[in-house]
Amino acid sequence: MGELDNLIPNKNQFKILIVDDKANMRRTLRNMLRVLGFANFREAEDGDVAVQRMKAEKFDFIICDWNMPRMSGVDVLRVTRSDERFKDLPFLMVTAEVEESTVAEVLEADVDGYVIKPFLPKTLEDKMVDILSKRQAPSALDTHLQLADVLIKAKNFAQAHQELDKAAKINQRSPRVHYYRGLTYEAQGDLEKAEKALTLAREVGPKFIKAHEKLAEILERKGKKSQMLEVLKEVVRISPRNADRQTKLGQALLADGRIQDAKTAFKTAVTLDPSNPDRKTTIGESYLSHGLAQEAEDSFKASIEVNPEDIYVYNRLGIAFRRQKKFDEAIEYYKRALAINANEENLLYNLARAYLGAGKTDPAVAVLKRALNLQPDFEEARILLNKIQKK
Repeated sequence: MGELDNLIPNKNQFKILIVDDKANMRRTLRNMLRVLGFANFREAEDGDVAVQRMKAEKFDFIICDWNMPRMSGVDVLRVTRSDERFKDLPFLMVTAEVEESTVAEVLEADVDGYVIKPFLPKTLEDKMVDILSKRQAPSALDTHLQLADVLIKAKNFAQAHQELDKAAKINQRSPRVHYYRGLTYEAQGDLEKAEKALTLAREVGPKFIKAHEKLAEILERKGKKSQMLEVLKEVVRISPRNADRQTKLGQALLADGRIQDAKTAFKTAVTLDPSNPDRKTTIGESYLSHGLAQEAEDSFKASIEVNPEDIYVYNRLGIAFRRQKKFDEAIEYYKRALAINANEENLLYNLARAYLGAGKTDPAVAVLKRALNLQPDFEEARILLNKIQKK
C-alpha cells in the first residue's frame, strides 16, 4: 500500500463512488477499499443514480460495474467523458466479460482501466496505482501526443508535426502517433496523407477504434465508398454495441445495395438505442432516399410512437405513404400533424397532394387555398392550384 500512500497523501478525504446494481458486490468493494486504507465512499445502485451523485458531489475516483439494468457502466463512462466537470475523473470499469467487443468498447470510451471479476484486493490496488500514476505523471509519449492535439486545434501544424516526430522516436509502433498525424494532415486539407497515416494507425493498432472511424470518414470524403464500407464492417465486428456506428454501417450497406444487411444493422442500432426518435427518423430517411417506402413508413411510425408531437416526421411519413399510393393513410397522418399545428403551410400542401392522389379534388383545392392564405408567395402551392383549376 506504499505506492497508494504516496499517490494519495490523505486517503480519508479521497472520495470514491462505487457503482453496482448488486448490493453484495458494493459491500465487497467497500471491504476491499477499507483494507487498502480508504474510508470515504458513496454508492449508487445503477448508472442513472451514479450520474445524479456525480452532479451533486465531487468525487476523486469511480469504480463502476459494466452490466446494470437501467444504465450500463459504459454509458456512465460516456457521460463522464462528455461533461467538462467530470471528463478527467479517474474511472475503473468492473466487468465479468472478457470478450473482445467488451474490452474494445470501454477502451474507445476512454476508460482509465478495467478489472475482470472475480479479483483480489491486490488487483484493485494495482489498478488504482496504475491509473493514478498515469494521471499524475503522464509518460513522455502521452505528453507529446497531448501537446500535438492542442497544437492541431490551434492550427499550428508545423509544431504539431514536430511533437509527433518526438513521439514517434519514443514509439514508432504506437497507433496514436499515426492517428494524430492523420488528424494533422486532415486539418491541413491533405486527405491523401491523412488516409495513409490513418491506414498505418489501423495496421499497427487493429483494435484502435478511433483510427478505424476516422479512416472511414476520410474514405467517404474521398468517394471511396466500398473501402469505407469494409472499414466500417471491421469496426462493428470489433465493437458492435454502438448505435451510431450501426446506423452508419446500415447507411453504407444501403448505398452498396445490400438491403438485408442494412436492415440488420438498423435493427441492431434501434435495439441498442430504443428510446431515441431521432435515430428512427434518420433510418427512415435512409430508407426513403433509397426508394424503400415501406421500410421508411415503419421507421417513421416508430419515431412518432416515441415523439408524437414531431410534425416533421408526420410529413415524411406522409411522403412514404404517398409513394406506396396509400393516400388515405397519408391524409390521416397529415391531419394528425395539422391538429398539432394547423398553420403549417407545407403540411397543407402535402395534404393537398394526398387528396389528389385519392381523387378528392375539392378538399385539395380547399387546403391549397388555406396554404396560400398563410403564405401568399408559396409558389409550389399556387402552381398546383392553377393546374387543378385549369382542368
